[in-house]
Amino acid sequence: MQPPSVRSFERASVVGEGADHHTRGRVCSPILREYLRLRELRQLCILFAALLSLGTATQATPANKASLERHYDKFLAKELARCTTCHLPSDKTAPENLAEFPHNPFGHRLRLLGEELKKAEAKSDLPTRLKTVAKEDCDGDGVENETELLLGRNPGDAKDSPGRNEMDVADQRRADFAKFLASYRWLPFEPVKRPPVPATSFPHEFGRDGFHSVPDFARSSDEKNQGRGGTRPYQTYGSNARERADQQVPIREFLVRNPIDAFIAAEHKTRNLRPRPEASRDVLLRRIYLDLIGLSPTPAEQHAFAQDTSRDAYEKVVDRLLNDPRYGERWGRHWMDVWRYSDWAGWSGGNQIRDSKPHIWRWRDWIVESLNQDKAYDRMILEMLAADELAPDDTYALRATGYLVRNYKMLSREQWLEDTIKHTSQAFLGLTVGCAKCHDHMFDPISQAEYYQLRAVFEPHQVRTDRVPGEYDTGKNGLVRVFDVGTNAPTYFFLRGDERRPDTNRVMQPGVLQILGGKLQLQRVNLPRFAALPDKRDFVVSDAIASSERALSATRAALEKLRNDKAAKPDKLKEQELNASIAEAKHDALIASIRAEKLEDQNKKDSEAWKSAAVEAAGMQLKLAVLEAKLKLHSAQVAQADAQTKANDAAKAVESVANATDESSEKAETEKVIADKLAARKKEAEKAAKNLEAAQKKTSDAEKALADAEKKLEEPATANYKPRPMETYPTASTGRRLAFARWVASPDNPLTARVAMNHLWLRHFGQGIVPTPSDFGRNGRPPSHPQLLDWLAAEFMAQGWSMKTMHRLIVTSSAYRMASTPDEANSQIDPDNVYLWRMPSRRVEAELVRDNLLYVSADLDAAMGGPDIDHKLGLTSKRRSLYLRIAAEKEVEFLKIFDGPSVTECYLRRPTVVPQQALALANSGLTRSESKRLAERLSSEAGDDDAFFVAQAFRRILAREPKTDELRHCRDFLGGQTKQSSRGRARENLILVLFNHNDFVTIR
Repeated sequence: MQPPSVRSFERASVVGEGADHHTRGRVCSPILREYLRLRELRQLCILFAALLSLGTATQATPANKASLERHYDKFLAKELARCTTCHLPSDKTAPENLAEFPHNPFGHRLRLLGEELKKAEAKSDLPTRLKTVAKEDCDGDGVENETELLLGRNPGDAKDSPGRNEMDVADQRRADFAKFLASYRWLPFEPVKRPPVPATSFPHEFGRDGFHSVPDFARSSDEKNQGRGGTRPYQTYGSNARERADQQVPIREFLVRNPIDAFIAAEHKTRNLRPRPEASRDVLLRRIYLDLIGLSPTPAEQHAFAQDTSRDAYEKVVDRLLNDPRYGERWGRHWMDVWRYSDWAGWSGGNQIRDSKPHIWRWRDWIVESLNQDKAYDRMILEMLAADELAPDDTYALRATGYLVRNYKMLSREQWLEDTIKHTSQAFLGLTVGCAKCHDHMFDPISQAEYYQLRAVFEPHQVRTDRVPGEYDTGKNGLVRVFDVGTNAPTYFFLRGDERRPDTNRVMQPGVLQILGGKLQLQRVNLPRFAALPDKRDFVVSDAIASSERALSATRAALEKLRNDKAAKPDKLKEQELNASIAEAKHDALIASIRAEKLEDQNKKDSEAWKSAAVEAAGMQLKLAVLEAKLKLHSAQVAQADAQTKANDAAKAVESVANATDESSEKAETEKVIADKLAARKKEAEKAAKNLEAAQKKTSDAEKALADAEKKLEEPATANYKPRPMETYPTASTGRRLAFARWVASPDNPLTARVAMNHLWLRHFGQGIVPTPSDFGRNGRPPSHPQLLDWLAAEFMAQGWSMKTMHRLIVTSSAYRMASTPDEANSQIDPDNVYLWRMPSRRVEAELVRDNLLYVSADLDAAMGGPDIDHKLGLTSKRRSLYLRIAAEKEVEFLKIFDGPSVTECYLRRPTVVPQQALALANSGLTRSESKRLAERLSSEAGDDDAFFVAQAFRRILAREPKTDELRHCRDFLGGQTKQSSRGRARENLILVLFNHNDFVTIR
């Protein structure tokens, strides 16, 4: 017997059946919704276990069942939400092929139609096929397929035919279903279409004739094609938007400032929700500052905003913040969450690499700079996935491929590619394609074959580190980036997703997901010279010479120091003399080889000048070989002398023990102890003798090597010099990633713009329109405002994929400006604030806690960019948290306590409220040091005036004035604390208290 709670959940599930697809599932409690979701998942898993072995040819997948349910929604009877709607019952528990689980006439027709459509390269998803066969009669019972489905009868079973009474209501059912299909439905796999803006009775600020006069946001082609540059021009809705300054709006009224508000207001009206009024100016100012640049407004900025009485005072602040370089840092961290930024994760002193690569911080800087330039989002996608094919000479763009470098795994290429496919699909498309590695996707129409077609896109790529100007050693600095290592890398289909079981007869070609439409337009990319030969670049040659000169100067300086050291040993002095000679010979050989190399690059290899340079380089290299042989011989001779001394000492030790007698000083020792000592000494002597023998052989070999080198030096000179070491790479790339990136970033892709806008909305409102930002598929949760999301996606693309334009649109809406205060009546209707009747209060991210501790104390270092800072310096570094190292097992503990980003994946941060956070703010060295610094700063301004000190502390830390009772309590606190210690300590403690105020860690 089930427990009462489960039975009540079962009964409550029917509540959603009569609702439309937007509200369905939301009328119940969150616990009930989660239970129902898990129950459905369990049922699908059982179904999937039975169908898994059928293979893709049958197309009898859980995804098709889910698609059938989604298409007919509430019109599909539960009895038809089964495999037997399309299949005949099987007497096999686990059927292995279509013969054991055959289609009924309806399923057979759908399968054949699918094959026909695919052959014709037409859309072949299940809804399309269902619409095509809707008027047909597959089972020959005289009733159309769709009519039978709507009446709860199986269209593949002639015996299951509707009766006369049922047919009486068929017309009404068809009409209701047609109306349902004509209504606005959330179809994330369909191309984005701009929905009409709802009409509303709320006061509005654009278009005298209502929403029909809203101008199109689309910009001119010149504006759309801006490559880089500052902020794009923003447009306002309606020419008279600023002319209606005399309009009086009731305090509780919702002013529709742009279409976002119209969509929100429509939902308010439908659900009888009364939106909250606009937030107070101080709350709104702090909200927009923290939202756009991640730092609280200063008292001066608060005062300036309070004094600005112009109608567009708020909009001017928004524009200024969007053009502030700190905007890129703030929103860079958001997108780093989505794109899984991770610094290099190594261990054993940095000798081994697990994930990512050194110098990936250049990708982080690219993100920040691109956002500040308002680089189009579609262009950002192209550069991250394929800058090496799109702009192979552009080192600034090449940094973007750090997106792919981040997935690097030294020990597992399989895991590397798996992460690449999984997270690329989730980040840009909001689809869990990784679920199809081992079998067809359980929820979405994605086949296992399509998974390996996507893998083929990324199969050829590898990672390399190019040199950067000013540093020849790539271990110290470099540009880490991707490239295609070959053009014919095969991708095999893995049986059950097992890399140990590749089907070598099934080589997969690169492709894309059929459900999203489009094709890969593959074209091989011929790369420029320096992409294949990066070390041929002029700055690399110059840096090689400069590095050689520095090495030469260092060895000469070391030699001079030894010569002036009277205690220096002759062996050390001779060794350094040889080192100096070698460094000089290396430098001369490098200069000579570079001279010959340049002549070769100028196609002058047969010239007398080249022959002269080549002969000189070869001669220098032979001379260098002699000097290096001399150094090896010297080292061998020194080692042999040391080994000889140790062997002699060991022999003497054996003789000493052998001559020991009972009359010696060791009278108490027995013969056994003496024997054991003698054996140990003999063992040491044998070891020393072997070491001496080995040292003698090394000396002999070194003498022979030196003789050979000197002999070659005496031979007639040739032009056979050894070129300087340099990296070489393929001269062509497959073009696969570029084609894939263009498919992802195409306006025709149904998901890319939707997913991006959902991420933007999520980080402005604390909750996404689609609550599962990385899963827009069947297993994700439906959107709260599907029309709004589609309108935003269409607008985003019309605006040339400009993020700043969309930011401005969102933050200037009335929906964003609402107060976050509660309302009991609204809470009864919409307790989770799904339909945004108020602005959700939310905890600030970990980075904002730390950054604002430093910023309000005037202690934040505003420097931008550069290498990652050791995570162990999290409490002492003054740089923004963005620049602190984050990698597996390399995270700042302070940030982890405040729910910093997960390195594995962080599409959605889930804030917590735990005691450790309060303890960190109260006791950490960072908080205490900044409390002291700020108290000293404010005391220098306030003198003995405690009231002024308190007011300034509130303005700096909480960005508002203290309330009357707060001021009184704070003054009482200072008075009591001063009696116990001192005024300075009391003020430090008050600052510490304000840092622990809930408002400090909350955006209201």
